[in-house]
Amino acid sequence: HEPGARLDTFLKNSRPQRESMTRAVAGDQAETYLRIPRGGFALGSKGVYYDIGPRDTLSIAAHEGWHQYTQSTFKQPLPLWLEEGIAAYFEGFRWDRTDNTLPIFLPWSNPQRFDVLRKAHAEDRLIPLSRLLVSRPQDLIEYTDGRALTYYAQVWALAHFLREGEGSKYRADLERLLQDAASGVMARVVSERVGPRAARRSIYRRIGDAVFRAYFTEDLDAAQAEYDRFVRTVTLPGTRGAMTAGESPLADD
Repeated sequence: HEPGARLDTFLKNSRPQRESMTRAVAGDQAETYLRIPRGGFALGSKGVYYDIGPRDTLSIAAHEGWHQYTQSTFKQPLPLWLEEGIAAYFEGFRWDRTDNTLPIFLPWSNPQRFDVLRKAHAEDRLIPLSRLLVSRPQDLIEYTDGRALTYYAQVWALAHFLREGEGSKYRADLERLLQDAASGVMARVVSERVGPRAARRSIYRRIGDAVFRAYFTEDLDAAQAEYDRFVRTVTLPGTRGAMTAGESPLADD
């Protein structure tokens, strides 16, 4: 699916300039987006953020670029846990070894998300999958205990898990889900598999386990065990080097 029109992106020089553009783009919703401390946002396929240094700005551009793409091409929106997970998946990059001004985007090369994930795992602070699926990132912004960063690290890991975990057993289902959302049949599929009431509630609010159960598995306890095993494996000592280089920590698993 290709966007039918240009995806406008506004990269401002400072936070005040970003605030002004936010009010122009978001209107009545501006206050919600102004609560974001360093990142940006995409709304109506428009991306708005400001220059916070090459690495972070490029990561934000990739993250918001995914939102711009889905907003302009998908007929039905993805659940937030997957929308944000894939956006975080696209953030990763390293600089080209022969040209340190050229970014090479590699989904695993995301030290920020990896380090938060590893710390949360080591401190036994991971959000259970059942709660992760019903969480909204905008509700976590104002907390000072790092739970918003933990959320993003975990949905980043969840996107990788659905693509590579358990011998890539969920990859075909993930691809089918993306195709169905893009073409506009996801809601019907979810309704047929988990019932219309659960489907309506989950799809309208963009949170809940209905889409996960419809496309991946009804057994959330088993999925939790698989996800836990995946996180434990990718955060083992010695995996950070491979991750930073953009290589999957599962390559030799």
